[in-house]
Amino acid sequence: MPRIRAAYKYNDLRSRFGAWKTLKHAAYRLINKLIYIDCLHIIALNRENLKPLDPVKTSRLSARIATLQDLKEMEKQGCWKIPQRKIERFNQGDTCLLSYVDNNLAGYTWAHTEGCPELVPGLILNIPQEYLYNYDAFTHPDFRGCSLQSFRHQALLNNPCWQNKKGLLGFVIPTNYSSKIGQSKSGYTVIGKVWLVGLKTRFHAFIGKELRSMGIERRVDCQPSARTSKSCH
Repeated sequence: MPRIRAAYKYNDLRSRFGAWKTLKHAAYRLINKLIYIDCLHIIALNRENLKPLDPVKTSRLSARIATLQDLKEMEKQGCWKIPQRKIERFNQGDTCLLSYVDNNLAGYTWAHTEGCPELVPGLILNIPQEYLYNYDAFTHPDFRGCSLQSFRHQALLNNPCWQNKKGLLGFVIPTNYSSKIGQSKSGYTVIGKVWLVGLKTRFHAFIGKELRSMGIERRVDCQPSARTSKSCH
């Protein structure tokens, strides 16, 4: 069964993105069986690059900040991809923005506002305070095609809590082709790279000079469990 699933996945990748990208993905998987190596493309979406919204579609959309009770209820329902680690992130100060279509819950996105987000386990970065770190967006399959991604970007940056922010930061892995296409359509641009090399539990992070010049660096003195936030819970 695992071989059948793998073959189906690679056939799907090839049909959607071509043979060369499928080969790159396979090589990446093979290398990571021997040594942990990854590349994070750090991406930014500045206010001036926000995509204009279709007023016809957005008239049906709304958003609000989630409460802890909201998240626990979504966890119980089981279809919203809310594991315990996300609730822990909420308790540590991160914010979840819920999005609605015709007043029906349709998805969410997360934001870290304190300047030291954990991008992947073991990698906490110091980022400029003028940016909001945006991550873990999710749209329920029933509501795809409703322009929720661009709407959420607007809702985050237009929220009174973050109107002073220059834009959004995030990251994408080069072999996640669907995500790369979606982020590009949303107006994100790659501003630098972070290479991770070593073991999953212990690795070196090589941060590009473009990012270092912005003050983006690895943090070893900011543990997720110790973070607090003044964001809009």
